[in-house]
Amino acid sequence: MSTCTHLDATENDDRYVGTVQERPNIGSGNQSHDQMALTRLAPGDPTLERKLARAVEGEVRFDRFTRGLYSTDASHYQVEPLGVVFPRSVGDVQAVLEVARSHDVPVLPRGGGTSQCGQTIGRAIVLDTHRHLNEVGPVEALGHGEESGGGSQASFSGCIDVEPGVVLDHLNATLTPDGLWFPVDPSTGSRATLGGMAGNNSAGSRSIHYGMMVDNVIDLEVVLADGRRLWLGESVRTGCADTIATERERLQSLYRSNAAEIRKRQPRTMRNVAGYNLNRIGPGAEALA
Repeated sequence: MSTCTHLDATENDDRYVGTVQERPNIGSGNQSHDQMALTRLAPGDPTLERKLARAVEGEVRFDRFTRGLYSTDASHYQVEPLGVVFPRSVGDVQAVLEVARSHDVPVLPRGGGTSQCGQTIGRAIVLDTHRHLNEVGPVEALGHGEESGGGSQASFSGCIDVEPGVVLDHLNATLTPDGLWFPVDPSTGSRATLGGMAGNNSAGSRSIHYGMMVDNVIDLEVVLADGRRLWLGESVRTGCADTIATERERLQSLYRSNAAEIRKRQPRTMRNVAGYNLNRIGPGAEALA
């Protein structure tokens, strides 16, 4: 998944602040556990394992020990997955989705497993992006902005491409020599991955000033359930852009006809992960939201 970052110098900090690019994002994995249980296949199904092993370059693990490891996260829930795949490329991700569609089973992306609400566990094929999809690209300077704070430092804009399995602290360690850092700072930064943070719209102690992931991601490359790849940012770039544009207009029309009710029911809090960000699909809303 691809994100670009705004890098701002802070008045009381020698570091610059970054917003980063990620590639590829594979969805948030927020399906309920009841939905995950709809598959008729049992955990460790050998036929499914063989088909996945033939389809991908990455490792496929359906043994009981691996399923046990991936049946929990930082929450108090425990749900045994069908098996685990460690994709090495976007092509692997697309291949897993194709096999999953043929067997009518869910796919659940997973990063660091730091969720406290069970988003990364379920009766599904778990896609662990952390093992192989963890490349960090070079910082691309976009220029200098207005002076910040008392005017002693100028803000710096730039972006960097990262894959979804990159751990936040590892990213910041890469940026530190250049005097940069990524401002979304959840307490689980030593384990949390950028892909999981994007799917969860993570925040952190500095989010009041720097915003959440949705405010710090410029561009995303995503793989849909049907295997199509989309590039989302200021616009949608894909071979099915016309279809996406039509759906976007339909959603915005639905928003306009229900705007008052949406505003009335929207929780009065900066961060809300309960349901969809309906307040961000109105006219002028970001494509990433």
